[in-house]
Amino acid sequence: MLARRRIVVPLLACLAGCAAMGGKVPNARHLVPAAVVATIPIDRPPTLLASSRDGSRVVAASSGELAIIRTDTNVVAATVRIAPYSSGVAVTPDGRHVLVNSISSSRLTVVDVATATVEPDVGLIVDIPPGGFGRMAVSPDGRRAYVANQPKDYLALVDLNAGSTNQFSLDMSPTDVTLGADGRTLFVTGCKDFCTTGTVEVIDAASRQTIRSFEVGPAPYRFALSPDGTRAYTTNRGGPTLSIVDVASGATIATVPVGVRPSGLAVSPDGTRVYVAGEQQETLTIVDADHNTVRATFSIPNHPREVVISPDGRRAYVSTQDAVLVLDTERL
Repeated sequence: MLARRRIVVPLLACLAGCAAMGGKVPNARHLVPAAVVATIPIDRPPTLLASSRDGSRVVAASSGELAIIRTDTNVVAATVRIAPYSSGVAVTPDGRHVLVNSISSSRLTVVDVATATVEPDVGLIVDIPPGGFGRMAVSPDGRRAYVANQPKDYLALVDLNAGSTNQFSLDMSPTDVTLGADGRTLFVTGCKDFCTTGTVEVIDAASRQTIRSFEVGPAPYRFALSPDGTRAYTTNRGGPTLSIVDVASGATIATVPVGVRPSGLAVSPDGTRVYVAGEQQETLTIVDADHNTVRATFSIPNHPREVVISPDGRRAYVSTQDAVLVLDTERL
């Protein structure tokens, strides 16, 4: 009888978990119409979003197309053909260029925003095996890009002025890479061996030496810093949860439940809110960063993927399979 219990209890837990993963979040609210400022149609499913530093442009990188959106009119100003299956996108600090990579490509695409044209690309590898590149971060001076390669456990260090690349080997599989505000510190998020516990490594960008590391939730997917740099946030697909970490001590302050397959993460400019897009259960969760609790969860149809916040904090841009939603954050 005891052996049977050991089998049945995990089975019941699995069935309950599977049911939860497949259904909707019971307490999720519907967006009030006034919260939706605009719905910007996209010809192809947008998967990744990035914003210019001044907030004048939001770019949506989808499979084979980059849409450049003007935020003053909430319309697509231009589209550019790019490689399929985008895996990383960033806008340079001066707002003049968009950098895009693809899961199947070994080159970094460079797009001129003003002319909506593709400039000479940059190779991301110095060896033979292609692909595997994902998220990226650009230095505050716009001179260097750091591109994560999860399958090969390294970062590509791209000199954007020279158009050359070096490799930086890691002891983990990186899913995200983020620069601190001063550009001197890299935060690399990912997994070591089994990912029942995720890892964030804090690396000196100049020396490439690991300063320290801290643990987060299982299978971390996205990373973000609070504006003052004192808090770190990771969305964990093995949870599904949001880990909140004190950067100075590396201690986990709180673990907050969010929607299944959390795929998008952004922090408001004042640091009071954390936004998490949940792709599978079609949710946008807003976490109160002062109290580390869920403030609200909203239903977002068509599998929301990414979220970025405007520099003034008044707009949230959420990508779905057929559009980019522009939301009034004061009404959320």
